[in-house]
Amino acid sequence: WILLDAKPPKDAAVPGGNGLSFDWRLIADVTWQVPWMLAGGLTEDTVGEAIARTGAKVVDLASGVESAPGVKDAEKARRFVAAARA
Repeated sequence: WILLDAKPPKDAAVPGGNGLSFDWRLIADVTWQVPWMLAGGLTEDTVGEAIARTGAKVVDLASGVESAPGVKDAEKARRFVAAARA
C-alpha cells in the first residue's frame, strides 16, 4: 500500500497528524498500479470532497477525529465515517 499524505512543516514535532492536506488535483487523474490510501487533513468536513476529487477507496482516520492531541472522539469518528460513505 502507498499512503498519500501532506508533507509536514519543517518545524513539525511529529511526521504526521498535523492536520494538513495537499492539493488533491495532483492525483486526480492518476491510475495507480498498487493499492493506496489518502491521508492528510481529513475531517468530516473535507473527506467527502477528498474522495470525490481523488477517487480514494481508503482514507485515513486520524487527527481529524481527535478532541485533543492523541484523544479520539467517537462522535467525530462516527460523523467522519458517515461523510466518507455519503
